[in-house]
Amino acid sequence: MILRLTPILHSEVLYFIVELRTYHCKDGRAALGFGHSRKPVWLCGGTLISDQFILTAAHCTNFSELGSLKVVRLGTKTLTPRNGTTYEDIKVAQIIQHPNYNSPSTYNDIALLKLQRKVQFTKSILPACLNDAFNVNLATNTLTAIGWGKTDFAGPTSDDLLKTELRIVQRNQCNRKYMGSSTEKLADGIRDATQLCAGDEIEKDTCQGDSGGPLEYKNGKFHYIIGITSFGKACGISRTPGVYTRVSAFVPWIESVVWP
Repeated sequence: MILRLTPILHSEVLYFIVELRTYHCKDGRAALGFGHSRKPVWLCGGTLISDQFILTAAHCTNFSELGSLKVVRLGTKTLTPRNGTTYEDIKVAQIIQHPNYNSPSTYNDIALLKLQRKVQFTKSILPACLNDAFNVNLATNTLTAIGWGKTDFAGPTSDDLLKTELRIVQRNQCNRKYMGSSTEKLADGIRDATQLCAGDEIEKDTCQGDSGGPLEYKNGKFHYIIGITSFGKACGISRTPGVYTRVSAFVPWIESVVWP
């Protein structure tokens, strides 16, 4: 996360029904841990979308140099436990990449993590809601990206969960910024059907370590996960948007795995 950042103190909520009980729907924040499950390296984020599944970016499951993806941390805004900090670490039982994801291509950059056991919902651990509509008018609305990523390109990742506000950048403008990118990564340029771009003119951006985390859209009291942080050019380059996996394009696949 880069520049003009705001620590997350409180989450606004909405409601959904799970097994005939009413819950508040929050951001579903999740941190992904690699290597040894007792002392993991935290890199990438994700979103809790049910009592046993995390939504993230497919490329976040491929960091072989860090060891395998072992654990997910839920319910906290800080990765280093402090006095009074509560959180829950749950081991990852299964990694399910989208069947059409093929690294190093950035297309279909989406994956689901099945947890070893079901999550007990609490005030601080609640799933997010998915945006399932492509034709949502986002041009005049502010989006929020959250994550524990770097605050500058050469710096360390953040221990505290941060957020930044972004706006949709149209496909043609976004494509111009990524002209010359590796054809292995963007063979067809930005695919509007399955990707979206978001950025800011004053260097707000997501950064390394934010990948896999949510891009949220607010409509009244309701928050929807509209994108998954996928990739960008360095961090915070003026007028250069980041690219996000468009969640609405993958809702049928998500439902087939999570709610078959």
